[in-house]
Amino acid sequence: MSNKWILCAASLAIMCTATWGDYPSFIISSNVVPRAEVAVSGNVVVWDSIDANGIGNVSGYNVSTGLEFPISPNSADQWIPEIDGDIVVWHDSRNGNSDIYGYDLSTGSEFQISVNSGRQQWPAVSGDTVVWRDSRNGNRDLYGYDLSTGLEFPISTDSADQVRAAISGNIVVWSDNRNGNWDIYGYDLSTGLEFPISVGSATQSLPAIDGNVVVWADHRNGNFDIYGYDLATGLEFPISTDSGHQTYPAISGDIVVWNESGGIYGYDMSTSTQLTISTAGGLYPPDIDGNLIVWASGSSVYGAYYIPQMGDADLDGYVDDDDLNLLLSNWNQSGDWGNGDFSSDGFVDDDDLNLLL
Repeated sequence: MSNKWILCAASLAIMCTATWGDYPSFIISSNVVPRAEVAVSGNVVVWDSIDANGIGNVSGYNVSTGLEFPISPNSADQWIPEIDGDIVVWHDSRNGNSDIYGYDLSTGSEFQISVNSGRQQWPAVSGDTVVWRDSRNGNRDLYGYDLSTGLEFPISTDSADQVRAAISGNIVVWSDNRNGNWDIYGYDLSTGLEFPISVGSATQSLPAIDGNVVVWADHRNGNFDIYGYDLATGLEFPISTDSGHQTYPAISGDIVVWNESGGIYGYDMSTSTQLTISTAGGLYPPDIDGNLIVWASGSSVYGAYYIPQMGDADLDGYVDDDDLNLLLSNWNQSGDWGNGDFSSDGFVDDDDLNLLL
């Protein structure tokens, strides 16, 4: 029996649909027209979709409860949602150009983040900080906003373009063409210092970050590969250098996922394990948080769980008393993997105990 398991259903509300790679996938939402952006944080997945009137709206789904819900059903377009914790952000055209808006899932309240005569697009969020691409200065710069203080601030206003910002904690990363091609740069919000991450003659683009690790798509070998950089050690390393194009990486902890030839692939840096998530084709870029991987394809949003080891409910790499205690504390209750429902029947019972033991 393989020590890599995938949870096919987080609750009875999620139906297992197909196995297109190493892992079964499940439908999160169907009968929608997704664009390109699906994002996940914890148990909540968000995406943009075109409604019956041709308007782009942002929707969400709670994997634990099985409930889908609207986030911004506005008469103008809302695109490119991102999420961290309870905060969802997106760019919004209700004012005649693209501005940044947000929504607090815990309070159900929508709020304005940046409304400017220039275009504000492609937001990202981590904790209390929202960052985005901004054209107020005639080129594409990066700005940020502190949700706790209500203050907006510039991040990078170089005369060249800065695009595709990503953020984790105090570190913002982006693609930057100040050197005549696209490179990866970073900025530390705590120190106010900007720094290069990967500067080369080829194109480095589409960065993502989690903790100390930055990943991006890199064309140094004649096609797009996935490379990484450890901010703590200052070391760069290859992640995937297959002959095909690997683009749109996302990272959570030790797991990196990306789009390759219309499929979703990944890599577990802790075990040096390559992952095939889906080879169905026609897939939009993935996102990942923890062990939940999400993406859009056709008229549906999909998800899959990567579980390194059966019974490891707390995902600490070991099957031990901590996992047993989680299971027993939720005994005879509805649950998901993290509560001890290893059999994926929506209930914590003898079937799960037998799988754990």
